[in-house]
Amino acid sequence: MKKFLTPVVFLLLSLPVFTGCITGDNRLPSEDIEVFTEHQDIISILRNPSIPADSKAKYDAARELVKKVDLTFTRETATIDKLFYYRDAQADGLDTEEPVFTFTYRYGNDFIRIRFFTCRMFVTRVEIKENE
Repeated sequence: MKKFLTPVVFLLLSLPVFTGCITGDNRLPSEDIEVFTEHQDIISILRNPSIPADSKAKYDAARELVKKVDLTFTRETATIDKLFYYRDAQADGLDTEEPVFTFTYRYGNDFIRIRFFTCRMFVTRVEIKENE
């Protein structure tokens, strides 16, 4: 009986490790070059100057981007410029070395807000808040 119990216990204890690897986060890091080819349709909507930030199109595109791309991997402000239209941003602290760029996309009572905390040309932290 002990002979069969040891492998069973081992399998039960290692199951969370194996399933964690299989069901992990499959979003692309924002700095990955594949983001700009695989999600070009979403990015083109977010960068379109003729679509207002308070539109269903940009709200839906921002939600899809957050689901498919891990923005917490953003390390340079150049990546922000490649993903979003600069006029959609609210910039706080531009006269300091640590400005914060906030992109808020609203539709009706729903919104998604993405904040990039920066230091010079580097992103130090990203906050994403969504209400549905």
